[in-house]
Amino acid sequence: MHSKFRTSSILLTLSIALWGANALADDNVKITSPADGSKVKSTEPVNVVYDITPNAGGDHAHIYVNDKEAGILRKLKSSFSLDPLPAGDHTVCVKVVNRGHSPIGQESCIKVTSG
Repeated sequence: MHSKFRTSSILLTLSIALWGANALADDNVKITSPADGSKVKSTEPVNVVYDITPNAGGDHAHIYVNDKEAGILRKLKSSFSLDPLPAGDHTVCVKVVNRGHSPIGQESCIKVTSG
């Protein structure tokens, strides 16, 4: 009986974890350039091209580099120029936010290496 309960608990935990991971990979938030895993030059600005279809409650988006806000995206389909990134690995995310600038859980992230 205990093993049946333990198996159910493990399956529930796994389902929640997988749902959470899928919630971050929203098909309505796309970073089309640079591609995930790209190498960028540390001496040049990084042009991030994005396309967003916000869910209910979404108003606009913010762009983040390594969890730090880098800008506000007012257009749903456009590009944003990031300052040159220092050498190393970086995570760039576009997060849809509400009018109060709070993320609504709709986002897309890529990893780039600057060098």
